[in-house]
Amino acid sequence: MSVLIPARNEALYIRSVLEGLARQTYPAELLEVLVIDDHSTDGTAEVACKFIEQRGLHHFRVLSHRADGIQPTYKKAAITFGLQYARGELILATDADCRVQPDWVASMVRHYGPRTGLVAGLITFEKRLEKGLFQKLQTLEFAGLVFAGVGAAGIGKPLICNGANLSYRRKAFDEVGGFRGHDHLPSGDDDLLMQNIHRKTDWEVRFNLDPASIVYTRPVKTLGQFYNQRARWASKGVHYPGMSTFLLLLAIYLFYLLLLGAGAGWLAGWVSGRWLAAGLALKVLPELLVVSQALAVLGRRDLLIYLPLAELAHIPYIVLMGFAGFFKLFRWKPEPTPERQP
Repeated sequence: MSVLIPARNEALYIRSVLEGLARQTYPAELLEVLVIDDHSTDGTAEVACKFIEQRGLHHFRVLSHRADGIQPTYKKAAITFGLQYARGELILATDADCRVQPDWVASMVRHYGPRTGLVAGLITFEKRLEKGLFQKLQTLEFAGLVFAGVGAAGIGKPLICNGANLSYRRKAFDEVGGFRGHDHLPSGDDDLLMQNIHRKTDWEVRFNLDPASIVYTRPVKTLGQFYNQRARWASKGVHYPGMSTFLLLLAIYLFYLLLLGAGAGWLAGWVSGRWLAAGLALKVLPELLVVSQALAVLGRRDLLIYLPLAELAHIPYIVLMGFAGFFKLFRWKPEPTPERQP
């Protein structure tokens, strides 16, 4: 098993994920951990190297990814670079600002069968980092998003997953040409790869719901960061393969747009409250089932009290992020300044 950790300017947080990986119950002789320093300027590689040296972790390595300044340096480029050095047939990826549990690797490996090509895991935000209502609503919204992916995979239509907790066979990755065809996009190292493996190969796609495999990450601190992150995620939707998927996403977006218009019309006295209530019920009831199950698995039933507020905020949120994602109104992590040749 090869664990890949692409990292760009994560010096403040990378020790946490390395700590978790150093404590894995999975045999160290069957595991390698590759930190891919992706144009960091804050000493990320130095922090990682110092940690590895102090702990004597001989199965950990730090790789330096430096592009030529011509091609985009998105996360997928760093992963592809890391795969050139990875020795494992099974690949497991997470992010440098995450925390993994001791049984994470072992749990993901257990979910592989002879025909399994990809295993997607669960991810949630650290409860201790929820400083206020904004972070709690993030956790609630994210739980619904993650378990929408679980449900889609459960009916044989895998659609979304998260690259911070994702494993796949190298053979399955190679069969679809890796990230070819969407390597120019800032996102999609997760969803688009999963969809391609499902559509183009005979490999099975699975979700791992084992609580021991949950990966914990950090909620964003500001509305600006939240907007930028979610708009980037939304931008992947227009690249999902298949007309049926496109029509489904379009129908969902138009439904939310209609709800937003109905709400404004009700406030202006132009729309009957009955019509608005019917539309809201059509949205809220299915989501209540999904989110309540998600929070139970994630151990976060305490967030149910915030669901009414989250449901109301969700309507303009979807409309805004769908628009911003479609027109790519967001920013990726700043590109590194190309080094000048002497």
